[in-house]
Amino acid sequence: MKFHRGNIFSIDFTTQDELLAWIDKEVENSESTFKLISRLPPRRLLEHVDLSKIQLLWLSERKSNYSLPPNLDKIRSHLMPLADGNEEITILDGFEWLVNMHGSEVILNFIHDLSDSLQGTRARLIIPINTLAFETTWLARLRKEVIHVKIINEKSEIDSFIETEEEILTEQLSPSERIEYELGVDGSQRLTILSRLPSIGFTRKILVKRILQWRRMGLDVSELEPGLNYDSERSYELYSRVEEKIRRVVELENYLYHHIGSIGTTELATALFRIKQLTGIDELEKKYYS
Repeated sequence: MKFHRGNIFSIDFTTQDELLAWIDKEVENSESTFKLISRLPPRRLLEHVDLSKIQLLWLSERKSNYSLPPNLDKIRSHLMPLADGNEEITILDGFEWLVNMHGSEVILNFIHDLSDSLQGTRARLIIPINTLAFETTWLARLRKEVIHVKIINEKSEIDSFIETEEEILTEQLSPSERIEYELGVDGSQRLTILSRLPSIGFTRKILVKRILQWRRMGLDVSELEPGLNYDSERSYELYSRVEEKIRRVVELENYLYHHIGSIGTTELATALFRIKQLTGIDELEKKYYS
């Protein structure tokens, strides 16, 4: 894909795995040098991306040889040297976290100033975003400052099936089945526990419907999608395991919002991000329930 020099681009991704697969493919097929600024530590990125081909900066408040604090001036300093003639492409992951930390207006001004500074240079910045995490009006303002690129991926049979079923099921939902979600502090939908699905009569179509409901909450339930190709019994076993994880993260999110006054902004944003990814559940429960 061609990313023209001197510009900032945004790309939509709904799951971290989808984003990392795209990064790995771009790095493999491009002759450009890549820099990745990511919220994920190297040990997790190693599972998805060949780190020998990119320069990695871990966007974290922890101090290490490769960490970068979430300070906008420091982030800018790692972007602006690219204006001196380097063909490097920088991918800034963790945009939602930065917005939560610094505020939407501050980030919008940061992007505006950065866009002006990069004009006429050889620098290129790519910002992956999850559009569900932002208010529509603010997102429209952001896209006046950046070039939005739609990534066309080769869809698997499962993805194609889910998209087709989503269109059909959305039309078939009665008003009582259309869930209205409360919004959280980050503008994304609050989590809620859905009724447990019984094993009797459990079908592929029912599973797709539940996957879509969880996706709309912003949950990464990609681990459940292989169940669409399993037999009914095995599929239900996988569904039950994921459902239990989601029950736990809903309780964790409720706990965080109940004690929001005693939890720092950065800590809250980090915990909410991990909850939506269904990662570190044991660690979060130990931290907050002990």
